[in-house]
Amino acid sequence: MKKRILIHAPNLQTPGGKQTYYAAVMDHFKSDIEFFFYGANGQKESKFQTISRMCKDYFLFYKKVKHEKYDLVHLNPSLNVKSFFRDSIFALICSLLNVKTLVFWHGWNWGFERKYIQKMQWYFRWTYGKSDAMIVLAKEFEKQIISYGYNKKIYLETTVVDDTIFNLVNSKNKSFVPKNNEYLELLFLARLEKEKGIYEAIDSFEIVQKTYPNTILNVAGVGGELEAAKSYVTKKEISNINFMGWITGKQKAEALNNAHIYILASSHGEGMPISLLEAMATGTPVVTTDVGGIKDFFEPDQMGLITKTNDAPYLAKQLESLIEKPQLMQAMGKFNIQYAKERFAPNMVTQRIESIYDDLADSLKQEGSSLEPVSV
Repeated sequence: MKKRILIHAPNLQTPGGKQTYYAAVMDHFKSDIEFFFYGANGQKESKFQTISRMCKDYFLFYKKVKHEKYDLVHLNPSLNVKSFFRDSIFALICSLLNVKTLVFWHGWNWGFERKYIQKMQWYFRWTYGKSDAMIVLAKEFEKQIISYGYNKKIYLETTVVDDTIFNLVNSKNKSFVPKNNEYLELLFLARLEKEKGIYEAIDSFEIVQKTYPNTILNVAGVGGELEAAKSYVTKKEISNINFMGWITGKQKAEALNNAHIYILASSHGEGMPISLLEAMATGTPVVTTDVGGIKDFFEPDQMGLITKTNDAPYLAKQLESLIEKPQLMQAMGKFNIQYAKERFAPNMVTQRIESIYDDLADSLKQEGSSLEPVSV
């Protein structure tokens, strides 16, 4: 008999890592999956509209969970001020209704954790702490959750690469030596926020361009710094930077497949950024910081290079060290494709998630379980 699972998530038609994750895996589930979508669906709201809509979301969720029989409810919060408190009410509803609950932490803001969670561990235990199991994207997140007194199963998982990316990849045609009138393409694909390293990417590119003028930087994504970043580039008169906006589907796959180096100079508490895995799947070397879950799997000199946070000159140095070694970039690209196929393909990720579903749904509600955490 199929397990009936309710997944609580933002609308999959809006931008975001969680949306990208579930859009990639949803067709691979064997369980009977339903979604409960929350949020503003990309619409601007007044404070009153936000409060009204949130109350409606809580009521509809309560009604759905109370009157329909689910084997498991799967919540997807992030440890930041907005998501943590909003989604804690959904966790509390699950606890009050005594429904089996899995919490998958997709993001982790250490500044928020230190300022609030360290002082409110009681609230964590009262809400999320009632869940039957948790999934994290980094070992350091697991360690921190255990320090709050959580003693049930915690699984270490990955994010996912959409089939569209794998289907389009053509590593044999990706040359890392540009021909006449061709450019070597650098790609920044992430939310445009300061902590994601957008300005480090821009400043490092300005340095690189002095030595390698046949380079371009494609910036894909939206966010709070989009207009400011555009103005910054204009003010500094930096050429060959293209702002692509939010891209998805085939357009995103082509941008990744055309890229020669992927940049993620984040200082944010990353889980496991989907765009980084997508770049690997298209045979692209990566230059990244070793934050969050990245340090748990990233192999420097095999997958790409590690840079420092908030250090544009050092990032430029790392980029230049790759550009001048096209054979090394080619080898990294081939390694990345194979690694991604074996670990980040939707069917592989979905199988691992469903093994967790099966274990939790089939067991009595108790601390711990018989299934070992997934090794990545």
